[in-house]
Amino acid sequence: MAIEIGPEAGRKGEQVIAQGKPADLIQNPQSLIGHYIAGRANILYPKVTAATTGEQTTMTVGQYFNLHDVTIKVPDNQITAVSGFSGAGKTSLILDSLVPAIEAHHPHEQLPEQVTQLTTDLTSVVSIDAKPVGKNTRSTLATYTSIMNNLRKLFAGLPESQVHHYGIAHFSYNNKEGACPNCGGLGSIILDIQYLPDMEETCPECHGNRYKPEIEAIKWQGYSIVDLLALSVEEAIPVFADVPAIQKELKILKEIDLAYLHLGESTPSLSGGEAQRLKLATHLNKKRAGTLFVFDEPSVGLHPRDVETLVGVINQLKSKGATIMMITHDLDLMTNADYLIDLGPKGGSQGGQVMAMGAPFELVASDAESLTLSYLRAHFKKFQLTTTKVG
Repeated sequence: MAIEIGPEAGRKGEQVIAQGKPADLIQNPQSLIGHYIAGRANILYPKVTAATTGEQTTMTVGQYFNLHDVTIKVPDNQITAVSGFSGAGKTSLILDSLVPAIEAHHPHEQLPEQVTQLTTDLTSVVSIDAKPVGKNTRSTLATYTSIMNNLRKLFAGLPESQVHHYGIAHFSYNNKEGACPNCGGLGSIILDIQYLPDMEETCPECHGNRYKPEIEAIKWQGYSIVDLLALSVEEAIPVFADVPAIQKELKILKEIDLAYLHLGESTPSLSGGEAQRLKLATHLNKKRAGTLFVFDEPSVGLHPRDVETLVGVINQLKSKGATIMMITHDLDLMTNADYLIDLGPKGGSQGGQVMAMGAPFELVASDAESLTLSYLRAHFKKFQLTTTKVG
């Protein structure tokens, strides 16, 4: 029995759109997942063609756990998927060896002991995971980006603010100048009930708005800062049409499919996929040549449509010159990668070998043997992909 919630995220979700056995979802036109179960969905997404120079990173790991003289090649400015049986050595090869090797690849710095050879033009590494963003409810979408700082400057520059001598600090709920004195800017208070767990309730003074009433009374184009933080990204875009610094951030958030989130949304409450994309937002507005982005199991917990969004964001990174590596078991991600490194044949002492290395479509068409490729070939067959249909 399956219960499908949707049809989209945020306010456009929270509905049961289909339920039943997988066969029922396949027949239900309202179901979004049914197309993937049936093999009717398009899982080959648009690629970004990189102006690659053909350069690559080459690394050899001598002796490290089940890795014994393993050499890999990673093409620059391409998307590489690293696959293989659990325990095959993916973490040992990438997170324990390649990442610290690139970070140490500078004059007078020592490579990890197990790395016997490294040739690379990459100079930095960014690891992206799905762990929560921020540690408490003070961290919001606006504070994680530069939106909050720009909002505070905007309000502090208003004539009414200057009359009352309100500066930037007054428009932060993290400063005593602007925060509700009852809840300290948290928007909620904790009730200590003897012999029972503490209870949290909305602050009765600010009603969850976080600010002092006199700060909330200051308006920009009819909006208080509380009003603006209550807007979704989608709603905020036309409001800030004439504020380029904020508009730029909002458009990036929309591009990575986070338009339904509110500016004041608590970042610790975001899902793993949302947190992952938010972390990427700060990297999409600058050139990233020479940088390796490493994703460890980026599709865990994601709907196939979220995987499509993720691939789109990763391709945006690629267009900025980045080199991307995904440690994954997800067949859709492997299908959309430019390059595949498969470890195996199994895990533990039976792993640690490179079973296949090359472009996924070429590997599927070859006679290379690996557990991953057998599943990838079946995946191609299910979704009617041919090995002549390259990217």
